[in-house]
Amino acid sequence: MSASTTPSNDVLTTSKPPALDAQSLPSAQSQDLKVEPVTPLEYLQTAHLNAEEWKGPLDLQQYLEREEILQQTNLTKDGRITGWILTSDAFPLNPDGTRQIFASCETIQTCAYVAQQGKLDNVQAHGIASVFTRSEYRGKGYAGRMMRELGKRLESWQKLQDLPNAFSVLYSDIGPNFYARHGWKVFPSTHIYLAPLQQNDYERAQGQLPSIEALTMSDLQHIPTVKYVEQRLQEQSTIQPNKTYVAIRPDLEHFGWHTARDEFQCQLLGKGHPTIKGAIHRETGLALIWCRVFATREHDWQLHILHTVIPPETQNSGDAQGAIAALLLRAQLEASQWDMAAGVEVWDPTELTLAAAQKLKSAEQGKVEVITRDKEHLCSLRWNSHDNEDVVWLADEKYAWC
Repeated sequence: MSASTTPSNDVLTTSKPPALDAQSLPSAQSQDLKVEPVTPLEYLQTAHLNAEEWKGPLDLQQYLEREEILQQTNLTKDGRITGWILTSDAFPLNPDGTRQIFASCETIQTCAYVAQQGKLDNVQAHGIASVFTRSEYRGKGYAGRMMRELGKRLESWQKLQDLPNAFSVLYSDIGPNFYARHGWKVFPSTHIYLAPLQQNDYERAQGQLPSIEALTMSDLQHIPTVKYVEQRLQEQSTIQPNKTYVAIRPDLEHFGWHTARDEFQCQLLGKGHPTIKGAIHRETGLALIWCRVFATREHDWQLHILHTVIPPETQNSGDAQGAIAALLLRAQLEASQWDMAAGVEVWDPTELTLAAAQKLKSAEQGKVEVITRDKEHLCSLRWNSHDNEDVVWLADEKYAWC
């Protein structure tokens, strides 16, 4: 969806478009089907269609408002988000002038890296989200047709003159097979879980760990997250020159999108304004950046670590493990204070993070479990001009999810 097609709910009104009769539906192999960017009204219709799937605890109007707000963040404004539909000119337009929607999705233009043999290149990538087919049209191959055409379209879509469109990413919630058939290889998708922690338990455990400070949104501007990931890419690609390393840039645009989503839902749910966006250990620069995720059911509400900030020069210092442990402990407290009953989730934990988490669990004689996701939020990547062999996706953390 380009900037000129960004919808405004005070101007545009619509509802879920009627479904075609089953006997009228085209074959997924039909030459008349095509993938096209949406109009403003068509975008709103796709939101009406997929609301039950993704609105969580919000009602329909709140969900539509949230989506409009998210499209005005720095990550997605000025034409960086595009809504797509699988449609056909062989069918008459709806009375409101919209086209038939057989499947839909969105893509977000984003900055990324490719590193080989210690050489780091800035590239452009696309994140794919909101892949949806209405229930009346499922099982007919429309989503597969859309993804096959979209993958090719993204090889040149919004291409900048000096940056290649290197790859696209998505996060599958339907297992590993569907998107893999269309070119998006599933990469290791792991996380660790930590339970919420009450204030008294936090104070008792924190006394044995280094002091840390809370982070606000303005603080995030001064943390060189981008620099650290660039250094890590160069270092790892030098150590293993036969592999290609990739990453989405961990910048304020991504953090801002997640925090805008978080803040909107907190206020709607009567939770107030979440000013704390993470925590930092000043001496080492180690930090966690997080957001709250509100699922449909309250017992599934969870605090997600968007990004673990690890300065290369401090990750092996004597204070590093204790500092990360203190940061994780603070995240557990934050989860408790915001009624995140499902605790804390840390995607793609580093060895340092795992060791720090184990340090927290050791007092309880417990063990930190690395959970491999096999159904939901599967990190998937498609090269535009290469195969997916010998590729390592660094920092496939929650900040890059869309």
